[in-house]
Amino acid sequence: MQRFPYTPDYGAQADSVPRVRKAQFGEGYTQRSGDGLNPVLRRWALQFSSLSKVDADGLEAFLRARAGVEAFEFVTLDTAWAVTAQPFGVGDGGRTQWLLQRPLSADVPELLVPAGDWTAPPTVYVAGITQVEGTDYELSGSGLVTFAAAPAAGAALTFAGAGELVAHVVCEEWHRTAKGFNAYDFTATFQEEAG
Repeated sequence: MQRFPYTPDYGAQADSVPRVRKAQFGEGYTQRSGDGLNPVLRRWALQFSSLSKVDADGLEAFLRARAGVEAFEFVTLDTAWAVTAQPFGVGDGGRTQWLLQRPLSADVPELLVPAGDWTAPPTVYVAGITQVEGTDYELSGSGLVTFAAAPAAGAALTFAGAGELVAHVVCEEWHRTAKGFNAYDFTATFQEEAG
């Protein structure tokens, strides 16, 4: 599946669109259930401002080639992240489990969230020494590190890694506006596909 190669402007609108099955019974009773395994899908209203003719043509060619039918990968807004030497704990000689956490954004480094959606497995260090996954530690999909042996008291635990949340989307509608010589604005709506 091909990845969408353009970056939209900030300020894009993201909506969640639940798919609900609803049965209406007598006396006003209603039963509701989610429709399918992934009943809440997302939709993004995206803008691309001040594109050159070459970029506008390329963006339109990408969308036209898929014609609203073929899904493509879209890195969801503000989800790409990367860290190096990110601390996640200090050894105490007894504890073996820690959760890898990363800053929510560079603007708020003290606000930590679980590190997930890896683009490649992270590299884990104990006191600056690279650890081997499967030998020195195990890593769960949620970012929980379980060391084979408890790190020594005072040993700094750090990691390096990167990730992003990728959605499979289709684009059934887009608009292109010529703003001037070699200046185009573009809007598009991406709808997440279930599965």
